[in-house]
Amino acid sequence: MTETADRAANQALRNDLEDVYGRYEELRSGVDELQRSLATMQVSAKSADGAVQATVNADGDLVGLRLDPQACREWNVDTLARVIVETVQHASAGKHRQVEQLVTNHRSPEEADPLAA
Repeated sequence: MTETADRAANQALRNDLEDVYGRYEELRSGVDELQRSLATMQVSAKSADGAVQATVNADGDLVGLRLDPQACREWNVDTLARVIVETVQHASAGKHRQVEQLVTNHRSPEEADPLAA
């Protein structure tokens, strides 16, 4: 009878270990996917009139800037500089929202809702 109980306990431990390992693999896969998404993320924003477009990466670095030639001719340098800064800030804010969304999407249900556990 003890041998049967030991086998049952060992099987239960093996099942628990397989379950933990399976959850680890899912988590690891999610982290890899999150890292790939962040590595390739680029977020763009346009000024209200569309004359300036700025693109930032996941680190918030400016990686692209497009200026309408007409705006360059008509705006003074201070106005152009202000619109560029504002547009980069909007792109960066959009980047923050996208990063938050990615992280939220990669959370396990237990992390997203602590009451679910």
